[in-house]
Formats: sequence, structure tokens, C-alpha cells
Amino acid sequence: MIVPFIDSVTATSVYLNPDFIMSIRPDPADPHRVTIVKLKDGETLRVIGEHTEVAEKLTITSAV
Repeated sequence: MIVPFIDSVTATSVYLNPDFIMSIRPDPADPHRVTIVKLKDGETLRVIGEHTEVAEKLTITSAV
């Protein structure tokens, strides 16, 4: 299932498939607002949301 987020750099919608995410971690520059998402193809995105919120949203969606 595809999960919608907002890119923190471009302020546009991005849609992520949890199956293609390699890792998520807080952005060191703004850890309480931005999460760095690394995809399996090596691309890195910065999405709005604390990393625990992003992880929960991805987990709930992939469990459905």
C-alpha cells in the first residue's frame, strides 16, 4: 500500500511504498520535525514528521 507524506525540501506530496524503504532516521538538523527516508535504490528523501510518527504510519499501512 502507498503512504502519502510531504517532502520537507520541496513541500510537495510524495508517496512511499513501505516495501521499498531501507531505513528511516531523524534528520540531525531538525530531529523533531523531519525524517530522512532511505529507499532501497539508494535515493534519500526528507519527509515532514518525527521519525516515530513516520515509522508508525508505515507500519500500520503495511500491516493492513
